[in-house]
Amino acid sequence: MSAATLLDTRVEVETPEGIRLYLLPAGMAPRAVAWLLDLFIRIVVLWVLAIGLAFIGKAGQGVYMVGMFALLWLYPVLFELFWHGQTPGKKAMGLRVVHADGTPVGWVASATRNLLRTFDMLPFAYAVGVVSTLLDSRSRRLG
Repeated sequence: MSAATLLDTRVEVETPEGIRLYLLPAGMAPRAVAWLLDLFIRIVVLWVLAIGLAFIGKAGQGVYMVGMFALLWLYPVLFELFWHGQTPGKKAMGLRVVHADGTPVGWVASATRNLLRTFDMLPFAYAVGVVSTLLDSRSRRLG
């Protein structure tokens, strides 16, 4: 094998119709930047929500907690489903979530991958996610 072949990260997938697709798995750096962009967006939304709800008292705190839950757990799932596999951070970095065969991600797959993100974060700094990405030939994390 040549050095160029060893460095090529393209993944070839053949559709049932016999069409070959070439997918380029994202590396850790673009994924991290996309995650940080999405984190920044969520923090800004939570900050604006906190300011708006601060005047309501205890009821505002309850609404804020529901909003925080929605932003942490539903934000990635809903964007991946309705924005063709992209959150705003992924879109900015040119990334897209797809199944291993290149088809669009669905409800179950998106929810599962985002729930497994909790395990990927263990024990700290996405250590499990980084190790699984390095060990997988397609640079996939557990989720």
